[in-house]
Amino acid sequence: MVTILPIMAFMFVFLVTYALLAKTKMLGGNTFIHFFVSFIIAIVFALSPSATEYTVMTIPWIAVLLVVLFSILLAFALVKGNIEDLVKSPVVGIILVIVILVIFLVSALNVFGPFFAQYMPGSQQKPGIISFLINPSVLGAVILLIIAAVASYVLTKK
Repeated sequence: MVTILPIMAFMFVFLVTYALLAKTKMLGGNTFIHFFVSFIIAIVFALSPSATEYTVMTIPWIAVLLVVLFSILLAFALVKGNIEDLVKSPVVGIILVIVILVIFLVSALNVFGPFFAQYMPGSQQKPGIISFLINPSVLGAVILLIIAAVASYVLTKK
């Protein structure tokens, strides 16, 4: 099982990158360029143990999220009959993006937390999500980001 995980991470990164490049046509319409760039990005991910571990940790949670989302949509379809109003609702999209961001953040803290814990003040604490989040430096950064987000919203709203 351990030997197949880097291959699965490589395939996942390659397919997602290729699909995004082909859909957005960011590098033009040449499929060879899309294939080549996707292959290079997937190789870089496969050669980095941290990136592979992060990808391997994130993929199952995204799969669980998709199964749960599909089950909820199926239940709504059975009860209501038409789920287009639910799918097109911006609230559902916002909730989905927030859940995906939380999954990515928790996976990143689990994978990269021990690396950053040695540089954090109070590094004698054991690395983990809770000790990382309640660190005064992290809380200060989060508060600063919230203030910056509110200020930019207030300054740019019409």
